[in-house]
Amino acid sequence: MIHEIKTVSNYIQEIEHLLNANQGHNFYFRGQDDAFSNTLPPIFRNRRLLDNEDNLFNDFLMTDPQLFEKCRTNFERMALMEHYHLPTRLLDVSTNPLIALFFAVKGGQGNGEVYIYKDEPNLNKLGQMLDERGWHNLIEEYKLKIGLTSHNYFKKNAFSNEMQLESSLARQSMADKSSFFQTVKNFYDLDNQYIAKYHKLWSRSYFSYFNDKDSGYFAEFQKDLKTLPFLRLFEEAKRDIPSIENKLNPLELIVPKIVTIKLMSRRMENQQGLFLFVPFVSDEYDQSVKVKYSEVERRAQLNIDILSLYRKDKPNEKEKYIIPAKYKRPILDELAKLGIDYGFIYPEDHAKKAEMIKEKYLGL
Repeated sequence: MIHEIKTVSNYIQEIEHLLNANQGHNFYFRGQDDAFSNTLPPIFRNRRLLDNEDNLFNDFLMTDPQLFEKCRTNFERMALMEHYHLPTRLLDVSTNPLIALFFAVKGGQGNGEVYIYKDEPNLNKLGQMLDERGWHNLIEEYKLKIGLTSHNYFKKNAFSNEMQLESSLARQSMADKSSFFQTVKNFYDLDNQYIAKYHKLWSRSYFSYFNDKDSGYFAEFQKDLKTLPFLRLFEEAKRDIPSIENKLNPLELIVPKIVTIKLMSRRMENQQGLFLFVPFVSDEYDQSVKVKYSEVERRAQLNIDILSLYRKDKPNEKEKYIIPAKYKRPILDELAKLGIDYGFIYPEDHAKKAEMIKEKYLGL
């Protein structure tokens, strides 16, 4: 449902209604200051950027290594790169809806927008993503874990082994990514068939699987874990976390995640920020598959939509807030009175503070 916002108090009332109607759920907010056609993170907005994701990461690291001295994992490095506007697969979100509102009204010529995300999947969108790839039975693997506090495919900590592996994957070459995903897709095909044939789930035996020398139906995947693309990935991950074992859960790789982070600056702290990690679509790296880039973008957006909040009565309509262009400046001024202004959002940007002081008196 589209909610039109004209004032800050109007927005707060709408948010209160959302929270009261959905108690027991966690929500994350993202503001965009123009009505863009998608909510894709920067790395997906240009084919050349996506093709050079590893080079972008490694070049920035080499250019300013001291900047990353306090980072303990590749995910933390990726988060800091996003912080400094390097294109990554991370989408900024906040637990504070007023922060998202600020980003929706801070600039742009058109209407502002605020989107809402959860750390639980929309099963219709998850099912659509899996159906399109021919893995419709895999949804049972994810349903098994929904609601469990012991394991959540859709919410992670920045220091988890899963996020270290996936952020390390971003640093792998195109050739290694291609080999890696060709192999992983074989696993999804196999698990899809396994569920249909035996009515069992691979994830139920996850912990014993890697210690079982005779893995039966999935024996081939154990051999794949010893091939070069996987060994290079494990080697990269172990540079930060030596205790990581040479194993992974492929079911983690194809779904989006809300990732909590260590607040590495006042800016991150003030913005109450987290990230939505957009997964690897896989076909864009499989050199044996010809796929148009517009299709890669569509699939990436579908992955994001798995965590988007949709109306219960209209399951294909997103809940979002629209701020008409003519109300953006008054709302920005209202937020400033509440202490949410450029100085608060960007506390280290002294040039922006000087610009704010100048604009204050030019506007008199």
